[in-house]
Amino acid sequence: MKSFVWMIVVLLLVVVVLAVPVRARLAHPAADCTSRVVIVESQRGAPLECRCIGGTLAACFRPGP
Repeated sequence: MKSFVWMIVVLLLVVVVLAVPVRARLAHPAADCTSRVVIVESQRGAPLECRCIGGTLAACFRPGP
């Protein structure tokens, strides 16, 4: 009985550890690359100008001249 309880505890820990990256990814949705250049918000809240190639983000820079 003891080993069964420990197995359940370990399985719950594995589920929690695997759920953290999924939750983090859903919290910050990817930018919509419908055009060549998009403006997104960085993790700190500042705007970033990003270049899209093939429908995915290729590079991001601080906006400016």
